[in-house]
Amino acid sequence: MIIKRRIFEKYNEYRFSIPYRLGDKVLVQEGDSIKNGDILIESNNSQRKHSFFVPDQLGCSLKEVADTLDCNDGEFVNSGGTLAQKITGGGLLVKKIVAPSSGIVDLSRIDSGYIDLLGEENMSEIVSNFSGVVEKNNLVDGLLVNSSALALDLLSLSDEFDIKGKTEEKKIVGEFVSLSEGKDLRLHSTEESYHDKIVFVGKYLHIDLLHDLFRKGAAFVLTYSMNYEDFRRQGLPVGIIGGFGEIHSSSYLLSKISSMSGKLAVIDYSESQIFFIQDVKEPLVKSNTFLTNLNGATVRSLLLSNYGMVGEIQSFEDEGYISVEWENGSSSMVDIGGVEFVTF
Repeated sequence: MIIKRRIFEKYNEYRFSIPYRLGDKVLVQEGDSIKNGDILIESNNSQRKHSFFVPDQLGCSLKEVADTLDCNDGEFVNSGGTLAQKITGGGLLVKKIVAPSSGIVDLSRIDSGYIDLLGEENMSEIVSNFSGVVEKNNLVDGLLVNSSALALDLLSLSDEFDIKGKTEEKKIVGEFVSLSEGKDLRLHSTEESYHDKIVFVGKYLHIDLLHDLFRKGAAFVLTYSMNYEDFRRQGLPVGIIGGFGEIHSSSYLLSKISSMSGKLAVIDYSESQIFFIQDVKEPLVKSNTFLTNLNGATVRSLLLSNYGMVGEIQSFEDEGYISVEWENGSSSMVDIGGVEFVTF
């Protein structure tokens, strides 16, 4: 009997923590039930006026960034003040990053290579679009919530060095937003800010778009594929779903991921998964994990010629071959060992 692989796995109970800071107003308490539309946290956040990716601007590595700093976290700087500098050319030249306007220095993203300059404060709210139960509420653990979720496996995660040797599990929590379903290659994003958001770029992530999103405050960037050398060098929090290079990405899968836009999401490093927090309804007819009839079954190609493409079996032939109609409209006869059986 053939087992179908679930692309999106359902979890009836998934525990995650929404972090908050001293001074934030938490509007729910331990033991409270959360419902759709509840305001969970009110906070005053300073807007990022400017962001600087130090390795690009000073020509240094991520490890060297801390040595270039000429400012302190929380320091007020005037327009023209020096934020970072690097001596080059045998001591003859000095490269500098200069504040274009006055503001407060924020070094919370310095490990990722960014210096942020903050402006005026704005009040923001975290509003629930799911149901769940508050299990803990304190500054150390944050707002620990138990809810249901859908999980998607991630092939590879960068920035994993942050959790090596630590007892705590690393998780990144934020609103999930989708730029598109990945039909076009983008070099720049359209919004002015992606502050603390988990951003899905579609089928391919260009290095210019990556830096543009983090300059605008993104907490994590998710993509189906990316150039391997860019992924290995960049050192920012990035997740890969499908693989590296110019590979096929299923329009079914991209569309399903994009439909999660607006959900609260959790990047779980220990599980190598992204969890979409939502109320998961039981279908009227439950999907069977075991496949009893090949005809009409959904498969995903494992062949080099169309790796990752989704199709539907039209017929089963002798000697283990199946006829598949692929999502791009083409049909082919393939060995049954060249596909995996999936359900979305």
